[in-house]
Amino acid sequence: MAFITGASRGIGQACAIVLARAGAHCIISARTQGGLIQTDDQIKSQGGTATLLPMDLGGYEAEHIDLIGPSIASQFNRLDIFIHAAFQYTPLTPVSQITDAAWDKNIQANLSSCRRLIRTLSPLLCATNNAQAIFLQTIASTQAFCAPIAIIQAAVSAILQCWQQEVAHLSNVTIQHVLPSPTNTLLRQSFFPAESKQNLNTPEQTAQEILNSFRL
Repeated sequence: MAFITGASRGIGQACAIVLARAGAHCIISARTQGGLIQTDDQIKSQGGTATLLPMDLGGYEAEHIDLIGPSIASQFNRLDIFIHAAFQYTPLTPVSQITDAAWDKNIQANLSSCRRLIRTLSPLLCATNNAQAIFLQTIASTQAFCAPIAIIQAAVSAILQCWQQEVAHLSNVTIQHVLPSPTNTLLRQSFFPAESKQNLNTPEQTAQEILNSFRL
């Protein structure tokens, strides 16, 4: 049983397809219902199965995140794999020009949602033998104009390190903060519009790399 956020396109979509191909039932979540349906169609075409969960992690539905864990527990009674691939784009901005609105949106969509997901999924993951929790980074950068991203990634990294230590004596769940190989996705194009795509991974290649990183 796997739960993947950001599964309507890019790396999240590819992870869901690869996992379903390997036999996992995938709960797939994203803001875009049309994108989730496309992911579901691809999963079904390869003989896999999925449950769709449209949700905006940074929107008015944020409080609904708290219901995800109990819902998965009641329907499936376990969670083996969690891949958090969702990230809501925040424009690259000088630190001195970050607006309150952009700051609040960035924190809510990309950090507070992470905290809520950990809170709701931790009991299930800790109760499952060899569970895997993978949180994907977007880009590795603390260079000029990247403060909104750098702030989120540093905070998420700290949260995950604390969480791993807190559950270390309770379960064998593995928690990782993974920086994927440079991949040809719409999100990366938003950050690097002039970048050559020739040497970038496809989402499928990166998804397979992520699955190979599982610590069993």
